[in-house]
Amino acid sequence: MVFFFHKRTYCIGGTRSVEPMIASAIITAFSMGSLLAWFRYSCGLILSAKPAHDYTPQVAAANELGVLEVQQTLPNANERRVLDTLRKKLERDYHLLSYLLDHSPALHTGSEGFEQRMLMLDFELMKAFYALASVLPRSLARRALQEMTQVVCYFANTMGERGVWNSVAE
Repeated sequence: MVFFFHKRTYCIGGTRSVEPMIASAIITAFSMGSLLAWFRYSCGLILSAKPAHDYTPQVAAANELGVLEVQQTLPNANERRVLDTLRKKLERDYHLLSYLLDHSPALHTGSEGFEQRMLMLDFELMKAFYALASVLPRSLARRALQEMTQVVCYFANTMGERGVWNSVAE
C-alpha cells in the first residue's frame, strides 16, 4: 500500500524511507551531545565546590601521594616526557585513593557514591583524552592532567573527611 503526501512516498509493509532514519540519527546525536554536556558541567560543579576544610595535604602526606607535587609542576611542564611522568603519578594516586575509599568504613550517602562514580568516569575520560592529546597541542594535555589532578584532590579530601568522621564517631 502506498500513500502520497507532500510529494513524498511512504510505503507500508515495504522498505522504510530514509528520512526517518536520518531524523533518528540527528536526535540520537543531539541526545548524546546533551548528555556529554550535562556530564562535563556536573563534574565541573562537583570539582569547583570548595570544602569547609581541605584535608588533601594531610592525606597526601600520610599516603605518600604525589598529587601536590603534580599541582606545582604542571603549570611549567612543557615536555611530553614530563607530562607523562605526571600522568603516571596521578594514576598511581588515583588507584590508591580509589582502593582506600572502596575499602574504608564510612557513612555512605547516596549522592556521595554517585558523585564519586561520576568523577571516576571523568578521570578515565580525561585519561583517554590525554592519550588522544598526544597528537594535539600540549596545552590540551595539560588541561586534561589538571582535571585529573582535581579529581585526585577531591578523592583525597573525601578520604580525609571520612577519617575525621570516623574519629568523631568513635
